[in-house]
Parts: sequence; C-alpha cells; structure tokens
Amino acid sequence: IFNDLLLISADGAIEPCLYALAKKTGEIKWKAKRESRAKKKFSFCTPLVIEDGESVQIISPASDYVFAYDLKGNQIWKFNYPNGYSVVPRPVYYSGMIYVSSGYDSPTFYAIKTGGHGDITQSHLAWKTRKGAPRNSSVVITNGLVFMAADNGVVSCLDAKTGKTHWIERVASTCSPSMLHAVGKIFLSDETGKTFIFEAQAKYSLLATNDLQEKMLASPIAYQTSMIIRTEKNLWRIDP
Repeated sequence: IFNDLLLISADGAIEPCLYALAKKTGEIKWKAKRESRAKKKFSFCTPLVIEDGESVQIISPASDYVFAYDLKGNQIWKFNYPNGYSVVPRPVYYSGMIYVSSGYDSPTFYAIKTGGHGDITQSHLAWKTRKGAPRNSSVVITNGLVFMAADNGVVSCLDAKTGKTHWIERVASTCSPSMLHAVGKIFLSDETGKTFIFEAQAKYSLLATNDLQEKMLASPIAYQTSMIIRTEKNLWRIDP
C-alpha cells in the first residue's frame, strides 16, 4: 500500500502485469503490462515503493526482468535477469541500489544502481553473484551488509556496495521464511520450526537456537517487543 493505492503483482500465464487499485474501493486505477517475452511468465514478488532522489518509483520484479514504474504506471526502467521466473524474494533498496534475486531455476542475486531510464541491463549493474542466492527467502541489508539465506540454509554476509563475501556458514536446514532484523540481530527460521539468532555483523556469531518442533514456511514479524511466528498449526507470540 502506498498513499491511496494498493499495488498487486499479477504475473500469471496470461497478460502478466502490475495492478494499482484504489485501496478504499478496489477500483482499478491502472495496470502496467510487462514489457517482456519471458517463456515462463509466472512470478509472485511483492512490489516496493522507493524514493530515489526526487523520484518516487515502484520496483516490481517479474519473470526475466525487474521493472521500475512511476505512480501512474509508466515504465521508467527495466533490468534483465535471463530466464528468471517464479520470483519470490522481495526487492530491497539501500543506498541508491536495488537488490533482487532472479528466482528459479538457477537464482542469481543482483545489485542494480538506480537512476536510469529504459533498458539499464548493461549500464547499471553494480555486482552479481550466484553463490548462495535465494529462491524464496528475502534478504536483509543493514549497516552496509547484505544477509541472505539460500534454500539449503546456507547464510552469506556480503558487502552491500561491492558484493565481497565477509562470511558464509551453514546455519539452518531448508529455508522458505525470510530473515527478520531487530535489535541488532538476525532471526532466521527454517522449515523444521527452528529459529537461529545471530549477530548482524561482518563476523559470524550464533547467539541462540529455538525449536518450535513444527513445520514453518511463513516469515516471522516483529510486534512491539515480541516476535510473531506462524507455523503449520499454530500462531505464536514470543516475548524476549
């Protein structure tokens, strides 16, 4: 939701697009068709609204491309990640760059400089990596560090500006949930229901592990001073 708009990705097999609805009535204000010839058109990514200088942009990853639109649905730029589809991890904006993962089958993680127009694939790539790139889990960026969890539970800490690896560790088992950053720490839950807490620092330091012993696919959220976790059969509120 941004101002009076509800932004919804509708990247299905037929006419993939981004919809903007009036949030109070559901009226379709506009839809932006994807300027792409992707063979596999379906994706599931949540758009992100950013303020880049004086420009307000909607960043919307889809199959084969991540797009930027203005608030009227006009395309500002697009960046190609070849053969990317079923994109799930949300885009993240940090210090003038957009960070996205290309989804299935072979994910690549991209750092893209903003400020361009048209097709910026060749001109605005800052860095990219395939090592440890997530298919499902969204990344966390804080203090110039990128934290990302691959589907197999291997976590990487990279320099946000250069992509240099600070550390890479097998932390969890299979991961679908996204990481949560709070009180200077990273919280990562895996599909078995275990949550791993480690420092949001350039040196790996595991602080605690908690086990709910129940299947977990959803991402945890912070609520006041608590953490809310949804497992297969229960909703948990955990206080510090």
